Amino acid sequence: MVYIAYYCFTACSADWPGYAATYWRQHKIYIIIAFIHNMPNFWILENRRSYTSDTCMSRIVKEYKVILKTLASDDPIANPYRGIIESLNPIDETDLSKWEAIISGPSDTPYENYQFRILIEVPSSYPMNPPKISFMQNNILHCNVKSATGEICLNILKPEEWTPVWDLLHCVHAVWRLLREPVCDSPLDVDIGNIIRCGDMSAYQGIVKYFLAERERINNH
Repeated sequence: MVYIAYYCFTACSADWPGYAATYWRQHKIYIIIAFIHNMPNFWILENRRSYTSDTCMSRIVKEYKVILKTLASDDPIANPYRGIIESLNPIDETDLSKWEAIISGPSDTPYENYQFRILIEVPSSYPMNPPKISFMQNNILHCNVKSATGEICLNILKPEEWTPVWDLLHCVHAVWRLLREPVCDSPLDVDIGNIIRCGDMSAYQGIVKYFLAERERINNH
């Protein structure tokens, strides 16, 4: 097909109609075969894109309904996320690919009494691929978070570890659990990871509490 296009392009500077007609008569069987051969690939690709997008939209709409019902419930059995996930919703109701969540810091951790905003991007390949989840920039200090970007190191959010069984509620809850149970063996913040690994929990809690107190002071000015 490339050669056909090149031939037609060069022919434009000469007798284009004549060259095109001659080329068609001499090579029409090959052109037809090439066209038929490539059409299935084109349709498969387009149908796959459409199917993936439709699957994602169908899944995320269902999840949204479950999220609204779950988080609105005062029943601790129906809503096991009370006091954990304060909110989880699209940033814009017309775009279900971008979400935000507010989680409360776990008790008995330096994050207690603080809230954290989480940003979520849902790819068109969801749920076959994981959502991209991050904290707000410079909003938290944690060994598994790159504070400057908000990037989170969490196994279930990695493509090789992801399973479609997970949904947005479970993903946000897993991030909350990470605040309660930091994994210092795979730190994005090496300094905080080393402090925890050395067992100096007093220093760890003091540094995080100072960071969060400064965050609140700056945000309130």
